Order: sequence, then C-alpha cells, then structure tokens
Amino acid sequence: MLEIRIKAVTPRVPYGVNNAGDGGAAPDMLPKGSRGSKTIKYDIKGKVAHFAPGITFPLRPFMGIMAVAPEKEISSRSPGLYGGNMDFNRLTTGASLYLPVHQAGALFYTGDSHAVQADGEINGTAIEASLTPVLQFIVHKGAGRAMKWPRAEDADNYYVMGMDTDLDVALKEAALETIAFLQKERGLSAQDAYSLASIAVNYTIAEAVDAVQMVYGAIPKKIFGTNREYWYRR
Repeated sequence: MLEIRIKAVTPRVPYGVNNAGDGGAAPDMLPKGSRGSKTIKYDIKGKVAHFAPGITFPLRPFMGIMAVAPEKEISSRSPGLYGGNMDFNRLTTGASLYLPVHQAGALFYTGDSHAVQADGEINGTAIEASLTPVLQFIVHKGAGRAMKWPRAEDADNYYVMGMDTDLDVALKEAALETIAFLQKERGLSAQDAYSLASIAVNYTIAEAVDAVQMVYGAIPKKIFGTNREYWYRR
C-alpha cells in the first residue's frame, strides 16, 4: 500500500476558473454548448477567494487526481480502487491518502488542481487552478492486498469511500467500508459497527459528475478513547 502524505498544496497564481458547462448534476441549466466560464481571483496570502462583491470563502487547495497505475488501462476520468479523478476535497494539506499498489513502482500521478471545491462539484468543475503540491510517499508492504477502495485520513477523521455509477450503490459501498474498518481497527461486531456508522459517521457525496461517482464516510477520531499517533500537527 502506498501512503501519500500531503505536506503542502500552494497556489501559484492569484486566480482560477470555473466552467459551468452542459454537464454536471443539472446539465440542462445552461444552453447546450455554453461554457459559463468565470474567472475567480483570490488572495494567496490571506487564503481567501473573492467570488463576487460581498461573497468570499476560504481557499482549500487540493489535487483532484491522485492515482497509482491501475491493473489495466482505464479512462483517466473515472475514479476507482487506484484513486484517480476522485475530486475529494479533504485531500488537502495535512491529509494522507492510502492506495493499493498494482504495478511495480506504483507509478503515482497527480493533476487536476483545485483552489477550492464544495462537496458534489455539481457543475462539473471547481476553481480550476495552478498549484504546487509537496508530497511524501511511504510504502506499507503487504497492507494493500485486502483493500477494496481507497482510504484517507487527517487529524480529525478517518475517511472511507464507495464508488459506482449509481449513487445508491456508492453509498452502500461506503457503508460496507465503514463496517469493515470498524471491525478490523476497533474490534466491533458487524452489528455494532453498522449501528455506530448510523449514529456517528457522516456520509457525503464527494463528486457526482463523473461516470463513476464517489461517496465518502467521515469517521470522527474524537469518538474513540485512543487513536494512533498521526504525523500532521496544526
């Protein structure tokens, strides 16, 4: 298993672009063929985007694509076990992504950089931006064999994922990943893990605009009496 520690993600220029095309979650909202392109400026030092007069929000830069080479050739647009175009906005500075290795050397790739993006990415793009990531790679030998989906972690949460072309199936896969995680990492029975998932774990649509869509569950670390030491400190 390859652990990718995200040490920093830094904007290179003080602007980015959002394109509301004829795709996304509401494809008929704009005239067919319209790009609806909007340039959005931001304050790199202040870490704030200026969308319009009186509308600002914090930057949360991250890489939309983080992937190892899959077992076989596949579209770069579709996320999967290998990572890929997940558009998962929690993969910012201080997070770790865990991917099983399929090819010798892992052949990690990253791209599709975003200055900030809401969960869902409903018009098909975020603030598409020029960023510089600083990443650290750690190999955990043998740890990826049983993985069905990527996993991630930051100082506050463990993240499990489920993916499918059907959002209902993606949610089910994320739920099953939660149960498996709680059984293995916390020694819970399947019934107790399912119960805890319904009580304490939040499920969110990470992106619903690619052919394969992704739901993630955020398992808060604070619910546990103890957690293993984590590398990132605020």
